[in-house]
Amino acid sequence: MRTLQRIMTGIVLFFSAGLLFAAPDEKPAWVTDWRSMYPDEAYIAQVGKAMGKKASEEARNNAANTVAQYLQTTVQSEVHTNTEFKTETRANGTVATSTKKTNSQDITLSVDFTLSSLEFTEPWYNKKEKAWYCLAYVSREKAWEQYRPTLQAARDKLFAFYDAAKKTEEPLYRIRYYAQSLEYEQPFYEAYSFSRLYSASLTEKNYGSDAEFVSGVRARSAEEKSRCTFAIEVSGDVQSFVYQKLKDVLSSEYTVKNKGEDAAYTVNAELILSDTPSGDLHFISPSLELSVDGKSATVFSYAKTAANFHGLREDIVKAKAARAVADEVGKSFMKEFTDTLGKDADDALSQLLAM
Repeated sequence: MRTLQRIMTGIVLFFSAGLLFAAPDEKPAWVTDWRSMYPDEAYIAQVGKAMGKKASEEARNNAANTVAQYLQTTVQSEVHTNTEFKTETRANGTVATSTKKTNSQDITLSVDFTLSSLEFTEPWYNKKEKAWYCLAYVSREKAWEQYRPTLQAARDKLFAFYDAAKKTEEPLYRIRYYAQSLEYEQPFYEAYSFSRLYSASLTEKNYGSDAEFVSGVRARSAEEKSRCTFAIEVSGDVQSFVYQKLKDVLSSEYTVKNKGEDAAYTVNAELILSDTPSGDLHFISPSLELSVDGKSATVFSYAKTAANFHGLREDIVKAKAARAVADEVGKSFMKEFTDTLGKDADDALSQLLAM
């Protein structure tokens, strides 16, 4: 089992310079009861300690570092928890998966964040211990408001693809947009988890519905793909070879309906076997013209030729030529279809995002 290997939490802490090295005589209240003065539900607070009569600044730095360690340790648990989803098997037999197994892959979390709202108590010197103490604290609400733009930016990048999927009428485009969104899913969950450290209530109030929506996107994508079905129609002599090859390559990615069944897309193909007789010989020039047609428009066009064949028996020569065209389809159709679909979907994405 592979586990989380590295968590980097970069925190730049800004605080005022002038430090007083004269130790106060009276023990401050926060030394004995700082958790009551800075309750966990409202503050992130940690104490720093440093030995030596002139170590007040070190105590202050240690307090800040302790806050950083708190965030580092806690965010690891948060990210691990929030990136584990569930797989749903529907009653109709379709599998809608939204599973992300964090125990089977590495996750690197990098959060670079300037916590400028961190505050400090005046350092206190314990004469008996010959040690300085200082408390670093920050209001969870202030820290959350400061971090919110980072979470919002991660959310907006992710939801740009969801919004595009909602706007497009092409099922094939929606599948692509859902797939592209996966690149931004992890950064969103990292930011969401980090934001919860500052204020779980504010994070869930403002972004909880977004997180819930994201957790179901993989299921929606699988469901969308199950509806993205294809029918195949091939005309021309000896068309069974081309029909079977198209069915094989499309079935690797999509559901292919039986002949006569309704589908989201129809592959209309024409196999052309031009015969130029010469004496007793038949010279066959094979080619294929194909379009993938949606309910309202053609989404892909494809043409392919193969080497000429000749022989005495027309039926045998045509069968060889049809097989050769089918072989070409097997080699290139899905790649060209996917590449063209991707380019067209990306062009459409720019327009949809501008709407």
